[in-house]
Amino acid sequence: MFIFNTTFAVVDVSIQEWKNWMDRNYLPTFKDILPQARIELYKVLAIVQEGTTNFSCQIKCESPNELEVLNKYSSVLLDDLKNRFGENCLSFSTILQEEN
Repeated sequence: MFIFNTTFAVVDVSIQEWKNWMDRNYLPTFKDILPQARIELYKVLAIVQEGTTNFSCQIKCESPNELEVLNKYSSVLLDDLKNRFGENCLSFSTILQEEN
């Protein structure tokens, strides 16, 4: 199993607008292109920077081909996010592989 994890650092005053963007853009896109993938969104409880809340979106999939699709579409969506929110929402992605 693979996890495509994107962590978002959202300035608190932008959280509701960011959530709306996630619900309208990011999450539906991945649900449409990879309906078999499991998508989960978490609030990160550790405070990294005052006035900012971190979130982790984890998309669990089975194959390297699915990861390739995730990576391709994620870069397009995250570019849109950067254009809309600028410094009010920063993000980075990592890929995790389950160890047996």
